This record gives sequence, C-alpha cells and structure tokens, in this order.
Amino acid sequence: MARIRREAPRRLNLALLAAVILLGAATGWVSTLRAGALTREADEAAAVTAASTHAVSLMSLDHRAFDTAFRRVLSTSTGETRARYERDQAEARATVMKDKVLQTGVLRGAGLASMNSEGTSAEVLVVADVMIDWTGRKGDEPEERFYRWRMDLSKEGGQWLVATAELVP
Repeated sequence: MARIRREAPRRLNLALLAAVILLGAATGWVSTLRAGALTREADEAAAVTAASTHAVSLMSLDHRAFDTAFRRVLSTSTGETRARYERDQAEARATVMKDKVLQTGVLRGAGLASMNSEGTSAEVLVVADVMIDWTGRKGDEPEERFYRWRMDLSKEGGQWLVATAELVP
C-alpha cells in the first residue's frame, strides 16, 4: 500500500512535467509562426513603400535639381530598368533643361499584388498623378497626367528595388 502512495505523486509529477514540456513546445512553435508572419508583413510593406517611392521619384523632376532627382530614380531601380534609365538619362536631362520642366508627383495609392514564398520578388500596383509645368515653353499650360503602374520588385542586399515599371491602362 505504501508503494502505491509513493508512485501516484511520481506519476502525477511526470504527467505535469510532460504537460509543461508540450505547452512550452507549442508556445515556441506559435511564437516562431508569429515571428515569420510579422517578418512577412514587414517585407510586404517594404516592397509597397519601395514601389511608391520609385513612382514619386519618376514623376518628381525639377530642371533646377535634375541630377539629384534622377539619382533618386536610379537608387530605387535595378536590372534592365536601371540600365534603360541610365541610357536615357542624357536625353531626359536635355528635355527637362530645354523646357524647364517642373513635375510634381503625388502618390494616390499602392498595394501588393503578389509576393513569392521566398520573399525575394513582389508585384506592386501603383496609382499616382503628376502636374507638369513647362516654364520654358511659351503658351503651354500646366498639365495633369494620371499614371497607373505594375511594378515588379526584386529584393537585393535587403533592399527592395524596382526591376520593371510597366504602365497599365
């Protein structure tokens, strides 16, 4: 009888220990899942912010500070898109300077369309408007234009960069 009394607390202690271990493992697993979800959400937000910044940089050109504005465009792009911007920079600069262009871009909205499971590429849709003033052209009134882009982004060195910026109707 004494033996039964000693084994009952020992079994209870083992059962409680097993329950604590299982509860700890479950808590760790849930915490890991939550941390992964929070990281994913932060990555998604960063991709949308990068695309938004790129769009505003594309639209915000000023003949008085063209080189600075264009560097912002280059710093937010990568791959063939960046190479194309670099190729077209001299022509764009000449046009902006000749017509004394002053463009002011306004972001209207942006949202994540998709992101791959590895979190290395994303597609973002961007809506923005721009007011263009050609102070160097006589008789031209300021003009408002409306842009809608589908941007493919690539994560390089921890930074989201625009690989493709395609205008969509």
